[in-house]
Amino acid sequence: MIRTDFEKFFKHLTTQQKTLDFEVFGSYAVSVLNFYVTSGSLDLKEKQSGCQYLIQLFNAGLGNRISSEDQKEIATVILNDPTLDYTVIGPVFN
Repeated sequence: MIRTDFEKFFKHLTTQQKTLDFEVFGSYAVSVLNFYVTSGSLDLKEKQSGCQYLIQLFNAGLGNRISSEDQKEIATVILNDPTLDYTVIGPVFN
């Protein structure tokens, strides 16, 4: 589910001729993880591992340039943000 939805999101960006930068990724990751938890698709205790997986996918797309330390910092920011922006994740679920 996490990988498939991330691929849908990336494909949507491509069709809109947008790039997946840190800001866009962060907005997506925060909203999609909060949506999964809110909808019951992901247990709150699984949110951290889901976040780490999303960061791994994003990092792979960047050629694995994000250090482990930076990945932990990114995860902390994502996990502590309560935002759920349907305008960001809507294309994944339409």
